[in-house]
Amino acid sequence: MNNQPSRFPFFAVLVFELVFLMAVRTPVDSDLFWHLAVGEQTLQTGHPMLSDTFSYTREGAAWINHSWLGEVVLAWAYRVGGWVGLSFLVACLAGFSLLIVYWMMSGPPLWRAFLIVLIATVSAPVWSPRPQLFTLVCLAILWSLIRKFRGGAGKALFFLPFLFVIWSNLHGGYSLGFILLGCQILGMGLDRVLRRQDAPSLRSIGQWGMWSVVSGLAVLINPNGLNTWRIPFQTVGVQVLQQAIPEWASPDFHVSFQQPFLLMLAGLLLAFGLSGRKVEGGGLAATVVFSTLALMARRNVGPFAIVTGPLLAEYGWQVLERLKAGGNSLLNRLVNLGSTGETTKPRLLLDASILGLLALACLVKGFAVSQPEQMSRALQASYPVKAVAWIRENQPPGRLFNEYAWGGYIIYALPEYPVFVDGRTDLYGDEIIGEWLRIMNQEEGWMDLINRYHIRLMLIPADSRLPSRLKTQGWRLAYQDDVASVLIRQEQGFR
Repeated sequence: MNNQPSRFPFFAVLVFELVFLMAVRTPVDSDLFWHLAVGEQTLQTGHPMLSDTFSYTREGAAWINHSWLGEVVLAWAYRVGGWVGLSFLVACLAGFSLLIVYWMMSGPPLWRAFLIVLIATVSAPVWSPRPQLFTLVCLAILWSLIRKFRGGAGKALFFLPFLFVIWSNLHGGYSLGFILLGCQILGMGLDRVLRRQDAPSLRSIGQWGMWSVVSGLAVLINPNGLNTWRIPFQTVGVQVLQQAIPEWASPDFHVSFQQPFLLMLAGLLLAFGLSGRKVEGGGLAATVVFSTLALMARRNVGPFAIVTGPLLAEYGWQVLERLKAGGNSLLNRLVNLGSTGETTKPRLLLDASILGLLALACLVKGFAVSQPEQMSRALQASYPVKAVAWIRENQPPGRLFNEYAWGGYIIYALPEYPVFVDGRTDLYGDEIIGEWLRIMNQEEGWMDLINRYHIRLMLIPADSRLPSRLKTQGWRLAYQDDVASVLIRQEQGFR
């Protein structure tokens, strides 16, 4: 982190407001609804939900609720501000995470602002009303500590265990923090092996290692106890994730909104190669690991952007410095725009006016995207709102088989009907998600599964092939609209 320019406060607030404006959106996500239901139950009962009460496939099973505190925050935001409160919470968390990244960056304001726009574009797909946003903030805080104190932290690392206690209760993504710490320690060792002049001392490496171990123990200060450390391995161990759930699949670079990630990765590699400097070990290790994670699962592009953004700023700025040294006066003027100049009264007035107008725009957009009419349109476009209303009114008996992405909404809007599956992949594992896929795809033994689970009611997408197959198996189409179909089993003697 370089010394900050004289107008840093203005540009810092400007960055936060611009990111807020990008991030504030209609708060709709398939996992939001079960997070809200769990958070509300925790607020009402006063203790975290640690066993399943929402499904019949895992009813009563122990559940490692790694995001219990994050769910409480989401439920509280909804209690206080409704959909507007959730929209503002998402935007604030996104803005705060990138404000920390901006603070870590090297170079003048225009250069850093340009990169923040790129990072925001890469991260935007994961800005949804879910506890994973807390991981982006905590990861940014951890990375700032690492970069500030990597040469010799001393007592500063005393903060690490406290960060991980909070993080491990907010979201299970705390495991990314330990991956980043591992990259730092590995990189420091690599720097010593290569005998670099600025290589850290063995004492410094030992400090990082010791406090990492202490932090690993600190995450156990959690209602889940020792099970807290099981969640990263449980989730990764679900083999059908990439097949069934888009966010766990690799990025598709034929889709435009996933291409900025590829652009940022290419830019980072070019900056490393053209900067004329050796890449320090921790940054290199973090780049390799977080790039790999992002290439394996698109949900990791946000953490990738948080970690590599400051590196792109640092080494990219070195490339620009070399170009400036070659006598490019236009480039020199552009990259230094806004970094110098007296703080005069007219300038302060102009700065305040710009920030005030942007703040107003943030408020207007935040309320506009969360109005009841807008929420209703967004929900009806992606969720079985009318079909759920039909089921609630007619109360057909029997167990319900549901679309995976709708499980959370059914938990929230139709709690009297336990679901077959929802977004809690760590709870259901390969067994239940695999069985859900077998039924949806009418694979071998699919009717046996329907019989085994005593399913008499189905809520599935309107374009599913299931209805045509089920009509020959004693089922009838009871309700259908553009989004969903409701099927009821009519077979006599079925229990």
